[in-house]
Amino acid sequence: MNDDQRFIGSLTGLRFVAAATVAVGHGAPSLGRGWPAELIAQVSSIGMTMFFVLSGFVLWLNYARRFQAEHVAAALREFAIARFARLYPMYAVVVIAIVGYLAIARGFSAPSLGFILTMTQAWFPVQNSTMLVAVVPSLQHLWSISVELFFYLLFPFVCFALAGVVRLSTMIWLALANILAFALTIAAFFTFGDAVLQALVPSLQHDGMQWLTYYAPYLHVAQFLAGCFAAMIYQNRSVSQPDAAERRTVTAVFWLSVASLACAPVLLFLQPRLPGWSFSIELAVRLIEIVGFSIVFVAASGYGHARWLSSRTIIIGGECSYSIYLLHPFLIRLAMIGKSDAPGVLELLLRLGLFVAIVTAVAWITYMLIESPSRAWIRRAFGTSAPCEVIHAKAS
Repeated sequence: MNDDQRFIGSLTGLRFVAAATVAVGHGAPSLGRGWPAELIAQVSSIGMTMFFVLSGFVLWLNYARRFQAEHVAAALREFAIARFARLYPMYAVVVIAIVGYLAIARGFSAPSLGFILTMTQAWFPVQNSTMLVAVVPSLQHLWSISVELFFYLLFPFVCFALAGVVRLSTMIWLALANILAFALTIAAFFTFGDAVLQALVPSLQHDGMQWLTYYAPYLHVAQFLAGCFAAMIYQNRSVSQPDAAERRTVTAVFWLSVASLACAPVLLFLQPRLPGWSFSIELAVRLIEIVGFSIVFVAASGYGHARWLSSRTIIIGGECSYSIYLLHPFLIRLAMIGKSDAPGVLELLLRLGLFVAIVTAVAWITYMLIESPSRAWIRRAFGTSAPCEVIHAKAS
């Protein structure tokens, strides 16, 4: 397998890691009790950031040169069809199935269905005094897909804006400026966000800051851009062979990033217990995530770190990672083994391992029966080809 195929495989494997992390974080409160479950639950937000940074990284590598080199209309058409084929078929199946079940079994109506079907539910804060992403609680986790669509609409403009950037030093400075802007935006949101929301959306009494700082796409844009800048740096360095000193430096920074990311859930676990440090912890975790994942992706792509991510087993999980994310909330109860309502740490870990295995197995089935065939059909219908990430992942 050549370097490019290994790189694509590692990113596909990282998608599985992100999906499994989110699933474990969401499953822990239902499958366990006490501080172990609460600690493990913190990894879900880390996994979401991983998805957003990885999205920018993968999109840049697959499509940036097309937008910069091809006719704009052709590049936009190719991009729009590929992203629609990637996201919408399985998403629509889940939405229609859940809303249909709720309507038949419980007489539930979904006034926000239009927002959900158009993937815009995270863009707006409220409907009928309820946070829009939570109007249908069973589909609340789809907020991140709405954020992803926002990224897709933004991405062509990012490509055009960065078309002339070719020097490594400029890329690094832009990446640092993005991180600084991210930190300042977090500070502004936490300082002025509540007052602004109360003035603009007074009906959203309790969840305004949660929407603004977590569910809305606007703060996550910097995470997506971080992935784009990391991909630019990877492409710049991939044209030359790194020397021993560069490899040692990257290795040291890679493991420092991994260690920092491992500490992030612990900090989030401590956050409510240290109210005086709440904002400092929030800012530290957000910066650890955006910097740490950028470094990990470059190191895994261009320097051969974490090669286990390119194994066929992990790649299979990565290929069905989208279905893992969409389906995991509905399968948690299947992993409720044992009779204890308050399992020990070992039993909790066994339940979580079983949960990931069950979700992955079901997701692989839906990937083979729904995701992959519908994606291929849409591409054939519109005469487009699969992006390189799919071709290389299958070749590895």
